[in-house]
Amino acid sequence: MDKKSIILYILITLCNTNIFGQVLNIDRENEIDSLHKKRETYINLSFNTDKLKKELIDLSVKAESDFFFKKNYVLIALYSNDITLNGSDFIQNQGYFHLRYRDHEKRKYSSESFIQYQWNGALGMKYRQLIGNNLRCKILEKTNFDFYSGIGLFYENEQWNLNGTNNSTDPNKTELFEREIFRINTYFKTAYKINDNLDISAITYFQLPFNSSVLNVRWFFDLNTTLKIGKNSNCIIHWDNTYDNYRLVPISNFYYSLSIGLQFKF
Repeated sequence: MDKKSIILYILITLCNTNIFGQVLNIDRENEIDSLHKKRETYINLSFNTDKLKKELIDLSVKAESDFFFKKNYVLIALYSNDITLNGSDFIQNQGYFHLRYRDHEKRKYSSESFIQYQWNGALGMKYRQLIGNNLRCKILEKTNFDFYSGIGLFYENEQWNLNGTNNSTDPNKTELFEREIFRINTYFKTAYKINDNLDISAITYFQLPFNSSVLNVRWFFDLNTTLKIGKNSNCIIHWDNTYDNYRLVPISNFYYSLSIGLQFKF
């Protein structure tokens, strides 16, 4: 990052709930799809503190950096971390780091490779590691609208404890559970730029275990509305939800997240 790229930003999150993303995350694939720079970086940051019985602190950091290469390829690096503290006690610590290498919206069919490391302390996920590849298909690409799909396979290695269950008196709560499986991955992604100040993007995943439980689908839906409020700043309304009935530990099958905040890019 050069000196001209260094900015000072203060972000106030207007509404923010805990995020329980349980599947592969992907780049936002909105405005950045039409850029022609060597690198583009986005950073979201929110901080909230309240004094109740203890000091309640909520911190959220999200960053995306995209590196563009010759022959229209792009490397996408994503980082997200959400932390909630009540005094010295961690209520929530979840996030992921993701790398993806793919075509930059030029080819009808292309390969995309990815790796990801994910954790969620509140739900009991010690870690989830992914590595895989998709065949990506450009179904429609216009100035203000696009539609993509993909299908592939990835390897998943995850380790959980029972922190996210209601079995607080379970003598085996400290026991760790580990699973290694392959999953079939299918997704559909679309984005619609209504005008220069407003665009909407959505992506949905269907992931199936590549074993005898193949019908136990993991479904993830992500929706982002981006409202431009300045040359380098946007208001972001984000929704995502996850349904998964093939979990390693007995926690809820469904989680969702809603957040409204500001985004700065440079």
